Amino acid sequence: MDPTTLLTSFDIAGAWVSIFLTVCILSFLYADNPVYKLAEHLFLGVSLGIGIVEIYYGVFKPNLVDKLLAGNLLSLMPLLLCAFLFTKVLSPKLAWLARIPIAFVVAAYAGVKLTGEANANLMTQVAQTMPDLSTLWQDHGLWDWSADGAGVISGVLLVLGLCACLLHFYFSAPHGKAMRVVSRFGILVLMLSFGASFGYTVMGRISLAIGRAQELLGLDRPAVEAAQVHPQVASLVSIIVVVGVLFAWRLREKPAQG
Repeated sequence: MDPTTLLTSFDIAGAWVSIFLTVCILSFLYADNPVYKLAEHLFLGVSLGIGIVEIYYGVFKPNLVDKLLAGNLLSLMPLLLCAFLFTKVLSPKLAWLARIPIAFVVAAYAGVKLTGEANANLMTQVAQTMPDLSTLWQDHGLWDWSADGAGVISGVLLVLGLCACLLHFYFSAPHGKAMRVVSRFGILVLMLSFGASFGYTVMGRISLAIGRAQELLGLDRPAVEAAQVHPQVASLVSIIVVVGVLFAWRLREKPAQG
């Protein structure tokens, strides 16, 4: 075996722990149990730990600690504002001080982000909902199957569907017969878009489930690494351990219920 393909004991132990935690999460399909809670709490704890470390080294250290050590006394102001946030928990009498940094955050977001969000999202969406029909005709014609149906017909349907959706939510005037027809078409477009979004979400969840199943079977690794990890054995051992814990948990609950 090539020495470069040899896994360390930590790599093998990590693979076994990953498989065990996957089985623990899947045990939720049976019931909300202590094994599932163990994996859930580990996930939350590790995520919080990693997030705190990243925030410290990515935000606090370069923007606050390093500047204070360099003698930048103006950095004491954000430190003081940050300390004010903790008064809401530590001292109910001084809780009003926490409103000062919150006001700064809200004002900064409204002043800095508002124009950026409008230019990046609103204007981009408006521009994309008004296709250039001449360009579509030159590139794809009326309908191009090889480009997933791109063409003039798709551009016109996009504009008509958007207008119908907007008119569906127009309540300043009573809807007449023609308006009701347009509103029905808008509802159809909305349902199609919601269904497509839901379908993409389900496909994403299924892809995650496939990835977990591949790890349990050892199909996500090269054959050389899978031979060292023995994922099938790890999956079997994990299932036996989880089933044993669930059995003991149920036996312990029965006398308490009785």
